[in-house]
Amino acid sequence: MSEKYLNCYQRARKNTQLSQERAAEKLYLSVESLKAYETGLRVPPNATVVAMAEIYQTPWLALEHLKNTSAPLGVLPEGITVQSLPTAAIRLINSVLDFAEQHRDRQLLRIAEDGVISEAERPAFENIVAELDEIIRAALQVKFVETKKDRSDAGTSKRSGFKTFVENDCTNSIPESGLIGKSIFAQEGGDSL
Repeated sequence: MSEKYLNCYQRARKNTQLSQERAAEKLYLSVESLKAYETGLRVPPNATVVAMAEIYQTPWLALEHLKNTSAPLGVLPEGITVQSLPTAAIRLINSVLDFAEQHRDRQLLRIAEDGVISEAERPAFENIVAELDEIIRAALQVKFVETKKDRSDAGTSKRSGFKTFVENDCTNSIPESGLIGKSIFAQEGGDSL
């Protein structure tokens, strides 16, 4: 089965390359409960989704859960949507550059220099604050991106510590030969070899 057809809970777990058994253990769940969440038989409670997002290191999972259930988790700001990293990064950089090109930072300093926002300064101040809110949203968008580790070049950088895995039947991942210890060791928080 293609990765795009997995539900968000299963996709998040597979991105971290945890088995259902290991993930259930870390989440203090039975394997049967986790399977029910991943097959869509049951919807996980909000607290479980928050734990999944933390353990799987996939903050986008909370947003996906919100989209599917409409029950607020209280972990994502309004207006944040899951995007790819390049899209989110471009939006952030463009927002910051636009702010700088319009010299909004200098305008804010002029408004703030006397410690008072006058009635004449109020509209400009509110516009600047609205632009800063947009920059903050764009920055959070970068934080809550959906990352993919299944690209052919995924895990080959020095930053990740993971090597490319070959998917054989969507239930098991088989590491490249000779890399089992390195991948497991890196996953558990140890230094890579």
